[in-house]
Amino acid sequence: AILKAGGVYVPIDPDYPKERIHYMLEDSNVSILLLQHHLLEGTDYQSHTVFLDDPSSYGAEASNLKLNVMPNQLAYVIYTSGTTGNPKGTLIEHKNVVRLLFNNKNVFDFNASDTWTLFHSFCFDFSVWEMYGALLYGGKLVIVPK
Repeated sequence: AILKAGGVYVPIDPDYPKERIHYMLEDSNVSILLLQHHLLEGTDYQSHTVFLDDPSSYGAEASNLKLNVMPNQLAYVIYTSGTTGNPKGTLIEHKNVVRLLFNNKNVFDFNASDTWTLFHSFCFDFSVWEMYGALLYGGKLVIVPK
């Protein structure tokens, strides 16, 4: 929904230390935070929030959006581990995701009958292959519990 609306997402693992979460929210200048109520505890985020566990938070009329996303638009910002200091946000455009999964060098024959596993954290760059591989080829995505 974020991507289809032309937005950019920043995946943040709720298990990250509070300082890292604070830094990522500030550094990326997040304007809307999608989360569950219990994850807001201990943060000092003061902007707009949408609570995924509260239907009244997003209960407005919803219709299918007209797709108006361009290849050079940002899709997401993924942060490095920060082992050498503060984590650094890497800006990924829509065309980068498409190029990853639809290029002339792929030797795979993915299709709608494939089942993909989301094994890695959605905050790790390899998860993009797992998530969007399933979604862009029309396959099934199975989320592997921690």
